[in-house]
Parts: sequence; structure tokens; C-alpha cells
Amino acid sequence: MTEQQEKWRLVSGQYLGEISAVCFLHLPSHFSSLPYLLAGTGSHMLFYNLEAVKIIESFQVFQGIRVHGITCGFVDYPEGSSSSRLDFKVVVFGEKRVKLFNLHIEIALKSQNQPQVCVDLALLHSLPRFSHWVLDVFFLKNHAATSNEEGNHCLAIGCSDNSVRIWDISRSSVILEVQSPERCLLYSMRLWGDNLETLRIASGTIYNEIIIWKVVPQHGALPLTSTLEDHMPLKNSCSKAFHLHCQQHKAVHISRLIGHEGSIFRIVWSSDGSKLVSVSDDRSARIWAVKAEQKDSGNQEGEIAGPVLFGHNARIWDCCISGSLIVTAGEDCTCRVWRLDGKQLNLIKEHIGRGIWRCLYDPNSSLLITAGFDSAIKVHRLPASFPQSLEGQSEPKFIDRTEIFTSQIPNSSEHIGLMNSKSEYVRCLHFTCGDVLYVATNHGYLYHAQLFQTQGVKWTKLVQVGEKVPIVCMDLLNKKLPRQSCGVDDWVALGDGKGNVTVSRVMGNAETPVADLTCTWSAGKERQLLGTHWCKALGYRFIFTADPRGVLKLWKLHDPLFVVSHTSARTFDVSVVAEFTSSFGIRITCLDASSEDEVLVCGDLRGNLIVFPLYKGLLLDARTAPEIKIFPLCYFKGAHGISTVSSISISKLSSNEIEICSTGGDGCLCYFEYDRDRQSLEFIGMKQVKGLSLIESVSNNKSSPYDFANCGYAIGFASTDFIIWNLATEAKVLQIPCGGWRRPHCYYLSDVPEMDTYFAYVKDEVIYIHRQWIPESEMKIFPQNLHIQFHGREMHSLCFVCENAPTEANGKNGLFDKCSWIATGCEDGTVRLTRYTPGVESWSTSKLLGEHVGGSAVRSICFVSKMHIIPSDMTNLSDWRNKQSAFAEDRENPFLLISVGAKRVLTSWLLRNRMPDKKRNPFIEQEKNKDGNAYLPCISDSSSMSFKWLSTDMPTKNSTTHRKTKNIDKIGGMTKNVANMEIDVKSVSLLQEKGETESKGFLDDKDEDDWRYLAVTAFLVKCTGSRLTVCFIAVACSDATLALRALVLPHRLWFDVALLVPLLSPVLSLQQVVIPTHLPSGETTWIGNVYIVISGATDGSIAFWDLTDCIESFMRQLSVLDIKKLKNCQTRPRTGRGSQGGRWWRSLKSTMSKQKLADDLVAPKAEERTSCNLVNHSTGGASTSDAESCTTVCSQTMHDKPPLEPGVNNVDSTPGISEIQPLHVLNNVHQSGVNCLHVSNIQDSRSYDSDVLFSLISGGDDQTLHCIKFDLSLLSTGKDSEINIKDSAYCSEFPIKKYRIRFLCHDRVTSAHSSAIKGVWTDGTWVFSTGLDQRIRCWVLKEHCKLIEQTHLVVSVPEPEALCARACERNQYEIVVAGRGMQMVEFLAS
Repeated sequence: MTEQQEKWRLVSGQYLGEISAVCFLHLPSHFSSLPYLLAGTGSHMLFYNLEAVKIIESFQVFQGIRVHGITCGFVDYPEGSSSSRLDFKVVVFGEKRVKLFNLHIEIALKSQNQPQVCVDLALLHSLPRFSHWVLDVFFLKNHAATSNEEGNHCLAIGCSDNSVRIWDISRSSVILEVQSPERCLLYSMRLWGDNLETLRIASGTIYNEIIIWKVVPQHGALPLTSTLEDHMPLKNSCSKAFHLHCQQHKAVHISRLIGHEGSIFRIVWSSDGSKLVSVSDDRSARIWAVKAEQKDSGNQEGEIAGPVLFGHNARIWDCCISGSLIVTAGEDCTCRVWRLDGKQLNLIKEHIGRGIWRCLYDPNSSLLITAGFDSAIKVHRLPASFPQSLEGQSEPKFIDRTEIFTSQIPNSSEHIGLMNSKSEYVRCLHFTCGDVLYVATNHGYLYHAQLFQTQGVKWTKLVQVGEKVPIVCMDLLNKKLPRQSCGVDDWVALGDGKGNVTVSRVMGNAETPVADLTCTWSAGKERQLLGTHWCKALGYRFIFTADPRGVLKLWKLHDPLFVVSHTSARTFDVSVVAEFTSSFGIRITCLDASSEDEVLVCGDLRGNLIVFPLYKGLLLDARTAPEIKIFPLCYFKGAHGISTVSSISISKLSSNEIEICSTGGDGCLCYFEYDRDRQSLEFIGMKQVKGLSLIESVSNNKSSPYDFANCGYAIGFASTDFIIWNLATEAKVLQIPCGGWRRPHCYYLSDVPEMDTYFAYVKDEVIYIHRQWIPESEMKIFPQNLHIQFHGREMHSLCFVCENAPTEANGKNGLFDKCSWIATGCEDGTVRLTRYTPGVESWSTSKLLGEHVGGSAVRSICFVSKMHIIPSDMTNLSDWRNKQSAFAEDRENPFLLISVGAKRVLTSWLLRNRMPDKKRNPFIEQEKNKDGNAYLPCISDSSSMSFKWLSTDMPTKNSTTHRKTKNIDKIGGMTKNVANMEIDVKSVSLLQEKGETESKGFLDDKDEDDWRYLAVTAFLVKCTGSRLTVCFIAVACSDATLALRALVLPHRLWFDVALLVPLLSPVLSLQQVVIPTHLPSGETTWIGNVYIVISGATDGSIAFWDLTDCIESFMRQLSVLDIKKLKNCQTRPRTGRGSQGGRWWRSLKSTMSKQKLADDLVAPKAEERTSCNLVNHSTGGASTSDAESCTTVCSQTMHDKPPLEPGVNNVDSTPGISEIQPLHVLNNVHQSGVNCLHVSNIQDSRSYDSDVLFSLISGGDDQTLHCIKFDLSLLSTGKDSEINIKDSAYCSEFPIKKYRIRFLCHDRVTSAHSSAIKGVWTDGTWVFSTGLDQRIRCWVLKEHCKLIEQTHLVVSVPEPEALCARACERNQYEIVVAGRGMQMVEFLAS
């Protein structure tokens, strides 16, 4: 047995999922000013250093059991000792198991006085398995023991049967068990007390009550430390002592707390035991006053010590209490801070998914820990003013380290009382740095306000644009000066109501600034000037003005530095250089330009982006150059739906490509790529910031300039609050109630917004200035994210991305040595890309790629990396050989990620490299695989990997692929009987019986909203000499339809290609096989492919579908189609917040004549597909067999087919959509649904024309694994096997392809798992499977399909839904399982 374990090893990796337990670990103050943190996730316990904000170590404490709780006991540290070693006793419990560990911590100083923490965890006791779940564990001390005597400590263990057991650590045995008089099951229990005499138990019952009870000794009872067993025989001394102690102690009921109307999920005691806080699924938290002793009266109901805390919108999972502060966390993903009087002090909403499981507060450091289903552990620091007594306290400030002071413009004191038409008020605000504020008023004044640390403000009047002419817009260009110099050098542009622009240069000292240079000119008609815009890339010489009709004027200031006096400044030479006219006629609200790339990008009031050329000649110093009218190069309509575009920033990707980031009123960050050569603007991705409803701008993180939408800060509003949101940690940095974005406001962010941030807004003539700062000496930024944020709900599908590189001969993988990337789809509609690297912090990065429309659940996901080439013309084989070799050298191969789910949403993503590259090739390096048909990227910088959104497909309501299908006997009647064969009569009769009625695909229109995609598979096809790439996608829907669709790249056009009929049941899983075909004359010339799709349905059947003719017919038709005439409306995904993403479905029929369609597009009719040795009993042209029989199935296109008549639809389907019938159906493979399929080919490379052998593994709800081996080969029968080549490539008679599929052997393993099988994978040698029994099983595939289990492992993922694997090195595999979380497992075979 030991040798077998050494031969096959499964090594469990770190679990990425819900955080189920948290516990502080307090060290002496000279070690650390902040506590350490222990967190339980899955079967692991994580150890964090909060001061360094990093993980120190990860320990696996259980095998397949989730950690439910962690309790930290005493520390062995003598007083006055200078030792750097500490030992803690830590108890970890989960389900029915409890383990006691010794946590050894050693702290040493590294270079530059930085501490290095070394941690070791040693198991002391593994307690016997309890009969009921353990709900709480508490350390007790006996009165007879001193504080430093380790051997006299006990553990109090509370179980779900409302009983308490006392475990003696020194004796390693249970010395007492007491059952509460209330015998009932519990949802929660919490213990309190230092020893058995003071122990109090609070039990939350299934009857929505809390029972308070305690354990008391009866009269004459011996203490627990009695040596009674010394007087008994050794063999029964322990058992007799245990029973004696149990008889001498009893449970005493103290009180019953009644008030909750739902299950009680959590109970916590106050530090002195006088109060109790409970939370329930009735969305309330209650505070109770608890008496220490039993009441004399018969009524033992407890008293409520405070108000009932209502505020959560869903169930409350956890709570904690510290002094007068109460913290609750719930299913609505919020954590709320309360006072004892019921007032809510703070609300934190930074988690996603099913809620926050745990919250923990430390009053010494004011740190609040929240941990949830989304795997994130967030650290917040609450204000020191929160935990105060209630008597005589003023309203606390809600934001810590925030200075709030007010000021008014100098002339406001002249008007006393209510404002009138003559009152002066603020129109515009603008910060240049943290202590300088520019203010413009309706009387035309520009003020400079110097802010001091003492909350004082010094006002300086700079200029007045006119006699009480209102200033309507202001922009500022700041020249950053060294911090040591207190100088000012700012350019301010003002636009007034008369249509004039005033530019003023402010210079001098910060306390005494002067308008050194001022210039005014007319830029438009009265009330027609609505915006002035500086552009940092162009400098102070150029300024833009905007009017209501979408006209943007570029003005040039000629040599302003040579002007000396203020009087001459007003006659300063200004000329209009160009006039940019928008295609939409809507006011421009923001812009950015790049003089190097000669491009100007603008955003307007209705969410559109417009790209203008910005020629370098316009920027030259030519005073007499005439005004030039410039029109857009391209535009993007509805980039932010119908919401205003608030900001635009441009960054360079390559020599001819730039990236554009825009923000808007829809709460989204949108990313675009502009190609200068093609003059095209392409949507590549979007991030919806759920914490903001309007994003005004984004502050980039300079340390990660290439991280896609996962770095920097988003600044904007949510309702009436100003918010700064950290995009990296998904945490709220600042929230200030200000009345909304319509009021004049401005902000200033330092390099680290958590350290220094200013915000100012106007209300009732008063300017409110908020400053949030952290002293440089402290240098601790909160909130922090300790653990990466992941999906907040269950995952249904996953796949490795670019990880299918072949293993080299030396057993090493040349492409991916360490890290792995996994794409996952979740129940909440999100798609993520997560990186795994073996080590302490295995899951290091998780990027949100996007979200399905409306948050519809993602049910299946696949990665497509291999390109399949087909010839465009077979008339000249020698020319085809030359084209084939030349094409393989310079082609660019797209790598796609396809996700499908509810509401029939199908989304595609394109792999891209975030690092700038001189070449257009998006990959750093490429390596050719074995068959020469595909390239795989070598990701040397794994952090640069990301995907861009490509297209989203949602069929129209009356889509042709989801119409009501015809009767099966009608479809089957199109075929003819051609041969005889013994088949399963029962299977045929079943098909005939079901064929008498309409198929299960018949659904009424009212059921269309319930349709959802269940499975997807895809492959890439390209014709030689063509720039078009087609991704063929086979997708299965819950209405028992299976469709083939095509996505044409790079134009993002969707086409309906074919329906796969008949289907009797919905398809749950799909796989595809593509086999290259060669000339049968003995040459190695490859001439095409055979495309096979394999489906597994809910009735337990597995079907094989041949798509070859349909795909080749589509590619031939596409080659003569004028793609440029087809407008692409699919430009951006819809978000549901003002966006107007379009969709346009089409078939080739809509673009071709009926004659051309009849000749070229329609796939061969059903009678053109025949089967050798087959009797066809109206089964839709498919051969059927039972899984017990081995069958040979042949597919052959008849060359004597009569030509199709023009205008006649030869297939009974919607015009332009062909129907494909199954090549072969295996019935009764499983007794219920086929949940998962995987196929792996083992190609015999001894000769080019050898059979290709495949292994097909399936798993189902019947707990059975089924293995089928089949091969595919070309039929070679001498001269008749030669391919007939016609003169025209578009004739109605297709080239002949003859091949056969032989089912060689099969085997099934019944009860392979103890519950439904959800995921399988095989490479032809090893088979990995997982099921709802929470186990991964490894099987070796022997001859004749025999599956022999070698080893298994219990994983930490509850309810596994999917499995994927990849070969890293020879006999080394990585297996990833997803469900309620995700876990990586390594398999090593010696």
C-alpha cells in the first residue's frame, strides 16, 4: 500500500473560495503594533501579517473538511523575556472534527531592520470524531492551575445537539459531557467564561430562541482535577472517572431569549458577559441583557438591552461586539457598524456575491476584518471616535483622519440673508494642488484661495472677465513645480456668458499670486460657449472651446511669454487654427489628444466617441494659416449608452495603435483600440464599477500601467455621495455626502489617494472642504485587501487558457513552467481569468474580464487556440502545397474564449497582450505545435495576459435557430434505406414513438425567457489566402436544440449556419474532434479536415455529428461574399445602465441570390448522407446502437447527386439554415443525463495515413464512468479512393471524402463516485473525474478501455461542478476543480 501511494500521488493545493473563519492573534507590543490574523478557507488555515499586509504561510489542517472556526489560546511567553520566539495554542474545528495545534512564531530582523517572520504549525491533539457538528470551542482554566501551567488547561466544546464536552489537554481525553435540558438541534452556539464555574452557554435553537444555560456541580461533586482514577484499576479508570464526573454535574437553565422570527445564525458575548448580541435570517440584530444567575420566577424570558437593529436587506451571517460598538455582516454584502442605541455609524459594501460570512473587530488597533464568499479578506480601520460612551457625546464624524472646514468668497458677506439675482455665488471650482483652490463666480471674478493647515483660507482676487458677466466654464493647466519651491505657475482658461474666452497665467508665491498674463477674445456667440479645454499633450499654447452644436474650435496662443505689461496682454495675438465638427451635433464634454499619433479623441453629452485627425502641420507656428474645417475619421456611437462621457485618456500601444479609456455617467470604464492604418475604433473591454453610478475620471496607477482595468482609482458619485474607489482592492477609499454631482465641486488626489485627498463642494454659498490625510510617520493605508477577490457565487464551468502546450521529449514543458491561467464562469454572469503559481500565495491574480448581459449565469466556457486551414481552391494541388507552407509562416492566429449561459447569451473574448510591442503580433513569442496547424503563445510575462471583449450574441425572439422544430418522422422521411444491419430495436422504436409527436424543442413564445445555453464547443477555420477567420461555435440550448453558428473575424459578424436535428432531449455537454485528411496517393499533403461534434444529452445518449460538408460549404460561400457591405452593429456589450449595444443576426441567404444559395450554401440533404451496413428506420439519417455493441459507421458524400434546382429549398428549414442529422447515436450510455464529456486523441505517427485513435470519457448522474475507444480513417480501395476534382470550386457536386468511424471497445465503471459525476478529463493514458461526493479520482486507462482507479483525494470545494486538467511535464498533471470555490490539485506519477 505504501509503494502504491509513493507511485501515485495527489497533492492538494490551496483552495480559492469562501472565507469561513477569522481570528486575531495578539503578539506582545514590541513584536508588532498590530495583531496577526488567522483565516480559515476550505481545509486550509492562512496566517497573515497585518502590519506588512501580506500572507506569511498557509497550512492544511483538514482533509476535505471546511474550517468552521479558529480559537486562539494562551501564549507561552515569560514576563520580561527578550526572546523572539512565541508559542500559541490554536484550536481549529470543522464539521465534527477538532484539532489542537501549537503555533510557533519566530521573528528575526533582516537588513534595514525589517522583521522576518517564520511560522510553524505542529499538531498536538486530533480529537475523536464527535457525533454532532461542533459549533464553538473555548479555552478554560481550572482554579487549581496557575497561569503558566499548560497541563491544566481544558477545552470546552459545544455541539449542535445542545451539549458541551470538556476536553483535558494534558490527559487527551473527554472528562465531562453535559447535555442541556432543552434537547434540540442548534444553528449556533457561543461559550463564555474563564473556567467551568463561570462558563455560560448561549444556544440558538431551530425554534428561533436563544437558551442561556450553565454547568454546575451537584452536591458533593469532585473537582475535574480529582485523582479518582488513581484508586481504580488502570483498564477502566478513565471511563469510570468520566462517567462519575458526568453524574456529578448538571445543566442549569438560566433564561430563554425570545424575539427573533428566523433562524439564529450567530451569537456573541460581550467581554464581561453581561450582554449578548444575536443575528438572524429575519434581517435583524438584537441586543440582550443576560443575568448571571437563574431567575426565581417561572418566567425566564430575557430582557432586550437595546433597540432591534434593522438595516440589512438580507440574512445576517455574523456579528461582533466591543464596548458600545456592534458590527454586523450579512448576505447583502454589507458590513454595518452600530452604536448600542441603534444608530448606524458606518456602512461598508465592498464584497460581492452571496455575502459577508465573517466580521471581526479589534478595539486596540481599531481594525475591522470582513471576509466573504468572494474569497476577499478586507481590512478597514474604524475611527477612534466610534467606540465611545453615549452620554453627552456629540455626533461623531463618519470619516477618520478627515479635516472639514468651510469658507466663503470675499464678496458674499455683502449680501446678508437669502440670495437674490444680485448675489454673487460660485460657478466653478478647481484644485491645482492640495492647498490651492481656484474659484470662479457669476460676477466674472476669478479668485485664488490658499488653504492652510490651521484650516484658514487666504483669498486673492486675480481677474474679472467683465462687468458682472457670469463665468460658465473653467479649465486649468498646472505646471508642477518642485515641492520645496512655494511658487505657482498655472494657466487658467475661463469662458463667460458673452462667448468670450479669458486666459490668465497665474505666477508668483502661493500666498501672493498675481495674474502675470491675461488675454481675452471672442470665441463664439452669446450663451454659445459651454466649454474650455486644455490638453496636457499640447501644452499652454493651444486651447479648445466647445459650443452646443458639437463644434470644437482649436485656438493658438502665439508667443505669450514675450508680453510684458497687462495692457498689452489683452491685445495678445490669438488665432483659431481648426474647427472640428462632430457627426452627431452634440456638445463635446471632454477630450484628449496625442500629437505624436496625430489624433484627437472627443466624448459628447450623449455617450458618443469621435476621433479627429490632428495634423502636425496645424500645431506649427504659422500666424497667417487659414482656419481649417476637420471632419471625423471615425466614431463610436453609444460608447456609454446615452450617458455623458466624462473623461478620456489616451495611451500608446504600438507604432500604429493607441488605447483609449473613457468614463461616463453609466458607471463604466470603457476601453477602445484605435488603429491608425485602418482608421478603425474598436471596443475591447469594459469594467463596470458597482460602487459608482457616475465616474468622472480615473487616476492611473503608474506602477502597473499595463494591468487591464484592475489598477488605479475611479472617482465619481453614487447618488448624492462623492466616492473614490480603489480598482485594485475593490474597496472604497473615501465617501463624502455632498448633494450630488450637479453642485460645483472639485477634487485633488495625491499619488496615493489614501494618504492625501482633497474634495470641495458648494452648498448655500458656503464652500465645504474635506481633507483626508494620514501622517507620513504612520504610513499605513486602509482599507487593504489581504486575499484576492474572486467570484462571489458558484461556478459551473472552467478551462485552462493557453496551457495545452505539448510536452517535450525531455519531459519538460517549454511554454509554461510555473504559472497557470484558468478562465472561470460564474452564476452571477462574470467571467474571470485567474493565475495559479505554486507557493505560499498560490492564487496571486484574478482579473475580471467582463459580465454577461443582465448578469445572466455562465453555464459553459471553452478556450479555442488551434487554427484549422482549408484550401480555397482544389483545382491546383501544387499551388495549394505552396500556399500551405507560405501561409503557415506569417499568419496571425487569434486565441478565443467562448462563454455561454442563461438568456441565450454567447460572449466571445480575444486574447491580447497588454505590453506594448513594436510588431502587430500580440504575442511575445510563438511556438509551432506538432501538426503545424496551430501556434500557442509563450507568455513570458504572465501578468500581461488578458482578454478583450470581442462580441456578444443574443438571438432575436424569433431567431431561426430556436424556432419550433418539425416532426422527427418528417425529417427522417427524407432518407432512404440503403443497407441492412442489426441494431437495437428498442432504441429505434423509442425514436419512432417520440417522432410521432413534436420534439421537445417545441416551446411557446412565453417560454423563451427561460431558454439558456447549457454547453458550447468551438474551433477556428481559415481559408488560404483569406484575411477572414471563422470561429464555428456549436451551442446547446435548454429547449433541446443544438445549433452551429459562425463568428466572422475581424468584422465580428454572426451567421446562423446549421441546426443539428433531431434532438429528443437537451444536450448537457459537447466536445469536438478535428482530424486532418491527406491525399490517399501516399503523399504527406494535407488537404482539409473532418469536423466531428460529440454531444451528451439528458436521456443518457451520446451522438456524433459530422459538420464537414456544412463548414466547407459555408467557407466557400464566404470567400465570394462582400463582407464590407455588411454593417457590424455588434459594437459593445449591454450593461443595463443606459447602454444601447446592438445586435444583428444574419444568414448568408440575406446577402445572396436564391440561385447562388441553392448552388453553394445549402449543405447536402439528408439522403446524401448514407451509412454502410445500416438499416435506416426514419431515425433522421442516423445510425443508432446501444452502448453495448461495437459498430462501424461510414460517412460518404454521394458524387452522383442531381443538381439543385434554382429557388428550391431542398432542406425543410428556414432559408439559409441547413439541417444536419447525427452520424451515429449511442443510446443508454448512461441511465440519466450525460453531465460531462471529454475526448482525447492518440495519433499513431508511424505513417501519415494511419488511423487516429480517440478515447471518449463520459460521466453522468448515474455515478457511472463510461469509456469508448473509436478510430477514424480514410477509406482506401485502390483507384476508387482518388478524389475527384471538378473544374469549379463552387459547383453543386462537392469533392468526395470517404472515411469511417469504428467503435473498437467500451467499458463502464458503475458507482465510480458515490454521487453524480460532474467533470471528467483524459489524455488517453490517465482519466481524472470529480463528482458531488467532493472527491477527485484518478484512473489509469488500460487496454480494452479498462479503467482502474489508482488514487483519490477529498477536495475542499463543496458541490464540485466542473473539472479541467493539463499535462505540465511527463507524468505530472495539474487538475483544477470548481464549484463553490476553486482548488488546484497536482498529480504525480512515477
